[in-house]
Amino acid sequence: MAALALTPVAASSLLINLLLPAGGGGLATAVAALLRLIGATLPLTLLFATTDAADLLNDLEARGVGRRAVFVLGAALAAVPRAQARAVDVIEAQRARGLDTEGSWRRRLRGLVPLVTPVVIGSLAEVEDRTLALEVRAFGAPGRRTLLRRLPDSRLQRAARWTMGLLLALGLAARAAGVTGP
Repeated sequence: MAALALTPVAASSLLINLLLPAGGGGLATAVAALLRLIGATLPLTLLFATTDAADLLNDLEARGVGRRAVFVLGAALAAVPRAQARAVDVIEAQRARGLDTEGSWRRRLRGLVPLVTPVVIGSLAEVEDRTLALEVRAFGAPGRRTLLRRLPDSRLQRAARWTMGLLLALGLAARAAGVTGP
C-alpha cells in the first residue's frame, strides 16, 4: 500500500529533480532528494498502516503525553475519514433529490456547490458538538485520568523501541559531526 501511494510522488520527485536540479547535480541529487522524501514519509505511512489509531492514542496517554496533545492528534487522525463519510452521505442524498453528479465535467462542476456546502456546514456543526461533549465529560478537569485498557508491551517491542532510539541518536550525532553530509 505504501509503495503504491508513494510511486507517483517518487516518480515526480525524480523527474523534477532531474529536470530542475536545485543543487546543481543531476541524477545523484535527484536520488538524494527521493531518499529524503521516502525517509520522511515511509515511517509515518508504516505507523498508520500497522497501528490502530485508538491503540496509539491510548498508549500515548498511558506514557504521560498530555490529554490535550492526544486529543489534537486523535482529532486530526479522525478528521479525514469522518469528512469522507459525510461527503458520501451528502452525495447520496443529493442524488436522491435528483442532482446530476455524473456525466460531463461541466455538469459535475455545476453540482459542486450543492455538494460542498453541506459538507462544510456539517463539519462546523460537528466541531461545536465535539466541544460541548468535551465540556460535559470534564475534559479540562485537573488530575490524571484512569485508563480503561493498558496495551501489552513485550520485550521485543521494548528492545525495538530502544534500538530505534539508539539508531536515531547515532544518526543525529553523525550528522552533527559532519560524517553524513548536509
